[in-house]
Amino acid sequence: MRELLREAAYLEISELLERYAHNIINSTSRVILSSAPTLSGALSIAPLEAALIDSSIQYCRRFTSSPPTSEAFVWFSENSISDSEIPTRGNNGIILSPVVVEGLIGHRGDSRKGPLSPVAQSHALAQQISPSSKRLRKMRPWALSGNWNDSALDTAYDPVFSAIRDFLESEGSISVVPLTEVDRIESKNYRWMDIDEYQRIREMWPEMALGEREEAMSGLALPSLLQNTPSTPRLECLLWQCIMGIGWKSDLASQLSWAIDYWKSYEPREAASRVADSLITSGQINSLKP
Repeated sequence: MRELLREAAYLEISELLERYAHNIINSTSRVILSSAPTLSGALSIAPLEAALIDSSIQYCRRFTSSPPTSEAFVWFSENSISDSEIPTRGNNGIILSPVVVEGLIGHRGDSRKGPLSPVAQSHALAQQISPSSKRLRKMRPWALSGNWNDSALDTAYDPVFSAIRDFLESEGSISVVPLTEVDRIESKNYRWMDIDEYQRIREMWPEMALGEREEAMSGLALPSLLQNTPSTPRLECLLWQCIMGIGWKSDLASQLSWAIDYWKSYEPREAASRVADSLITSGQINSLKP
């Protein structure tokens, strides 16, 4: 894996994450990984837990609404994003919260900013701790999950999401494919789409010429455009830019929808634990439906 922390989106926090990674590696006490029992918390804790397991570093996972006050710790916060918000260090640990960073530089040299989620920060920190972690390698596509869940994609183009996606694709951790090349999708992500028509197009897809494919995809997108939902950036990701990990049958958006269902079937701490465990063991999240 290439070093995620060297990407432009991490420039403002790279030194801090490097220092704390060094502290964790050399810690003489166990490390507390802690967050609220939410989907964001589970997605944030999982990569760091995987790195600690593969590095044989003692740790404890806690899903709680209160941050730790003792021992070495990493607390994942979901505080509101602001330009001034950066990860902070306490006496014993580090608090990772959403931060607005420069994602890309426009062709005119203009800065394009977006949110860098605690999930994306956790993946970078985890890689510093265990660069060759096999568990972390399987989880690599999930570095995008925090930004996918963020509301930024519902209103505008997210340059940080795009930058990390392009990075992961260039290193071979993900492939970006149209919806018709995903074996299993979550249909509730496409309430506006004619699923029968989608299935028909998917069956014909291998034999379609480029022009026919473009016309077919435009037809699938039309109901959404007429309803003005979802947003154009999210629609592009759902139809033309589906994120697939190595060996995956379902795309990232579908698996995240299935993850949300865990909170409908289990109490929050159990749901968060099940999602984190699934990512650590298999690098994927399965639907609770048969």
